[in-house]
Amino acid sequence: MKESGEKSVKRSKCPISCTLELVGDKWSLLIIRDMLFFEKSTYNEFLDSTEKISTNILSDRLTQLTEKGLITYTGTAKRKKYELTELGLDLKPVVEAIGMFGMKHFEGSKEYVQKLMKDHGK
Repeated sequence: MKESGEKSVKRSKCPISCTLELVGDKWSLLIIRDMLFFEKSTYNEFLDSTEKISTNILSDRLTQLTEKGLITYTGTAKRKKYELTELGLDLKPVVEAIGMFGMKHFEGSKEYVQKLMKDHGK
């Protein structure tokens, strides 16, 4: 995988390691989750998530996700509308698997997801 026309240096050829280098932090995965399952696409919509990401971290992660080719945007600097690229959409089964793991192993998480899905008409 290449970024900005340059070959990115990977620590390992292990597919798990490579994927974690791409999206291995909590906030990036939560932004992708919000885009996949809750159709969020604007800065303010991401700020409104229950995890309460700080503005500086949100701005940084949106920039990183864009630079890594996982998301793209349209609109002006102050009115960006983000969407997942094909690469970002390919993470759907990964995010689903993490969710399934969480629902199996963390008390109350299944009910939390059910409430969120109901609140969002899903």
